[in-house]
Amino acid sequence: MNKIGLYIHVPFCASKCGYCDFYSRVRPDLIAPYIAALKEELRRWEGRGLQADTLFFGGGTPSLLPPREVGALISLCRRIFSLGAEAEVTLEANPDTVSLESLAGYRRAGVNRLSMGMQSAVAKELRLLARSHSPEAVKLAVGAAREAGFDNLSLDLMLGLPRQTMDSLKYSLEAATALNPEHLSCYILKIEKNTAFNRRLMQRYCPSDDLTADFYLAVSHFLQEHGYAHYEISNFAQPGRESLHNLKYWRSEDYLGFGPAAHSCFAGQRFFHPADVVQYINTKGQDRIADGPAGSAEERLMLALRLAEGVCPQNLPDSFDWADFISRCAPYEKGGLMARTDAGGIRLTERGFLLSNSILANLL
Repeated sequence: MNKIGLYIHVPFCASKCGYCDFYSRVRPDLIAPYIAALKEELRRWEGRGLQADTLFFGGGTPSLLPPREVGALISLCRRIFSLGAEAEVTLEANPDTVSLESLAGYRRAGVNRLSMGMQSAVAKELRLLARSHSPEAVKLAVGAAREAGFDNLSLDLMLGLPRQTMDSLKYSLEAATALNPEHLSCYILKIEKNTAFNRRLMQRYCPSDDLTADFYLAVSHFLQEHGYAHYEISNFAQPGRESLHNLKYWRSEDYLGFGPAAHSCFAGQRFFHPADVVQYINTKGQDRIADGPAGSAEERLMLALRLAEGVCPQNLPDSFDWADFISRCAPYEKGGLMARTDAGGIRLTERGFLLSNSILANLL
């Protein structure tokens, strides 16, 4: 039996960042009833013989949960899903919500990977994003994480920010790599409809598409020069430090999502919880909605081509016409946007990553 991934959504934040479109609420009063409902949902999977080898606490701000509660959830997953001691257990954290004491508590509880929202090393950029931490807080949090025993740390950076320049981006990259994280996630800002940034028309102050493309290629070049493999469109890792949990998404493997707004892909089906923490609490997590079948050739291609390893014919249904697909990729190969892999597949190049949405739309 293939081992699955587990995702737990923690839909709480101390404040809402201007750019964020992830589901979260500033409702500390709901944390305790939410955890109780979450445990109820987890227990309903008991006795099915499922095994998991990754667990990811995402948000929101999971580091708002006390270590004892995180530990209780990990213990429950160990019992229900045979989550072993060697499993990858990731917790997302904001630098200003952690301390040496809390980080040591998370480590003792079984968290062995941290994903920390740095976003920028430039104070004015952080203020513009409405981030509540300072550049100095990131350094202190990383130092505390190392002291607490974490040897697998990921930092998030953003590019294409309002009024960001190539110089300010490089400053953030230098600050981030000076902290020697094992992993970096570097996301291009996309201003979504239901955000403060959209209401404030912040797109006016963002770099042009061409300049943002230059930022992206500069980030990739800089990080690869510093020993990080560009293994996914937005992700870079030192050797062997890729996010095992997120690789399950891109490789179309099974995972279960718990909590409001969490999505699942399991046994050939997709389903999700509505983005409503009060409803989730009231139903004790019994509000899942079916979202259709999973695993079509188109879906597998769309996800796998996010990876530098690309896609191979053996990863697609037997009915898929690989020869026809390769012939349709030929113009992109000629243009340097796609390339063949040593394993007999095809992948997007660095420049192809930049145009992945339009390339995939045309191919699929």
